[in-house]
Amino acid sequence: MRLPMVLLALTVPTSALIADEPPTDPAALKVHLMETTNVVAVMGLDGPSTEFKDDGDPDTLQIVFLDKKSDGPSRVSPDGEVIFLYKASDKVQSKLIDQAFDLRVARRLSGS
Repeated sequence: MRLPMVLLALTVPTSALIADEPPTDPAALKVHLMETTNVVAVMGLDGPSTEFKDDGDPDTLQIVFLDKKSDGPSRVSPDGEVIFLYKASDKVQSKLIDQAFDLRVARRLSGS
């Protein structure tokens, strides 16, 4: 009997059948990205931080913990995909995370 399957299909909201589209409002998009982005910690970097290659996944934010001062200051990559931290305070870390997501929002809204 197919009736239960039909009833089940009718009880699923149509919104669940449509892929979630990210918001177009910058503030809402930033919240959406913060909720959906995977954060990956990278430690024990082999080689200089300037040669670090991100994973290429726009849904991942890599946080690279630097061991040496010579690897440079704490900073965000130009595309917002990687945050480099060298002995950064909580305040600096928070600022850099905010900056990374602002860059990601700008990139998504520009279509890049």
